[in-house]
Amino acid sequence: FTPNTKGYSNHWRVLKDPIRIHKRQLEEMQRLIKERIAPPTDPFKACEADTAAKITTDPNTGEEQVSVARPLQETDVKHFKVFCECQDWPSKWPEDREWCRIRDPQERYYNHPYNFDSDGF
Repeated sequence: FTPNTKGYSNHWRVLKDPIRIHKRQLEEMQRLIKERIAPPTDPFKACEADTAAKITTDPNTGEEQVSVARPLQETDVKHFKVFCECQDWPSKWPEDREWCRIRDPQERYYNHPYNFDSDGF
């Protein structure tokens, strides 16, 4: 590992905008996560239930609830930190390109942070 270089470092790209989905899509993703079966080649739980989610049962309804929330992530010296802006990662989406045309940083990052109609966060 060499500090401040990309060699042997973690490189993450974070989505700027939340992905808007329908409630049914969220329910299906939760079902798939909850019912995940490890592949036959898994060295620990081959062909057994294996989920990264926390499954709880609602005491009032008896319904299973799926939580995939993760703890707050922190950076480390092994992380190569890069802030990618419009000029660094041009988008193929017209909505993103239109958002990038907002020149005032206050307007773009705080008053209109998403590429869809929003009033701040």
